[in-house]
Amino acid sequence: MTNKIKNRIFVIICAIVIVAGMAVGTVCHFLFGGFFNYGGEFSSYKSVVVTYSTAEYAGDKKVGELKSTCDEKLGAFSAYEVSLGEKTTGGEIVYKYPTSVSSEELSKAVADINAVIDTDDSGLNVAVFHEAETFVGGSKAIIFASIAIASAAAFEFIYFAFRYKLRAAVSALVGCIANVGLFVSLAAITRLPVGTDLIALAAAVVLLTMIGSCVLFDRVRKNFKNDAYAKTDRCDVIAISAAESKKINLVTVIALALPVVVLAICSVIALLNLTVLAPYAAAVLALVSCCYGTVFAMPAIHCGVDALFARAAANAEADKAKS
Repeated sequence: MTNKIKNRIFVIICAIVIVAGMAVGTVCHFLFGGFFNYGGEFSSYKSVVVTYSTAEYAGDKKVGELKSTCDEKLGAFSAYEVSLGEKTTGGEIVYKYPTSVSSEELSKAVADINAVIDTDDSGLNVAVFHEAETFVGGSKAIIFASIAIASAAAFEFIYFAFRYKLRAAVSALVGCIANVGLFVSLAAITRLPVGTDLIALAAAVVLLTMIGSCVLFDRVRKNFKNDAYAKTDRCDVIAISAAESKKINLVTVIALALPVVVLAICSVIALLNLTVLAPYAAAVLALVSCCYGTVFAMPAIHCGVDALFARAAANAEADKAKS
């Protein structure tokens, strides 16, 4: 199988995944309320906020007893997030629940908590039930993040145009778009719960793509100057360069994947809850996208872009000769 045929297969696979992701995300947007499976940060939720006086609940032991009481009353509803905060004269415990939890049952549990924690009817220790409506999908945050990521991609294009040639800059930009497209498509297809971690990981994909592209194009530039490849087809030289840079890019991805796996295992052990794996699974998808895009798709893209630029240069020379 020639390198040109392999390149077409790599590009086709990349295109199929991106198109599938866009299709799944679009269908889910209209039928299930979101292009992605938005997590708690980007979704409406119900909460119980327990406010207490530090004068009556002084010290970790007293606060711990208060929390145990609240946990007992609210334990049946499986909160996906519990947070504690304390100020000078008071503190609060916040329990967050999906909108599917019964408001009536939560209100009843809140009344039971109030009957226990505020026996003196001081009004300083009180539990309150809330229903928070969030702008669906957190689209404002994603729009601003998209602008920032697009700016980073534009910077990458300018940098590569100066450091290498315009054709390398075009290839790097297309490769960056492809890698980000692979990542968001996989996130849409797998329906992993996503939040602000999606934004951070998309930015990481852009950065890793830029680093991997530098490794590849440094090798390509070196081999194009090598007299041993003077008569070798340019696409084959790019394939050779990709093979030489593959090890560095794979080692980089593996080095980043190891701490992700370790942190995921530690989180599961500490919290005994598999839902905490969602951000780590998303990180793995980001690394897989970078790995495939940089090791396989990027050389294929550059081979095509290089051929287009070479053809354009040849046509310009022919036109110049005729005139």
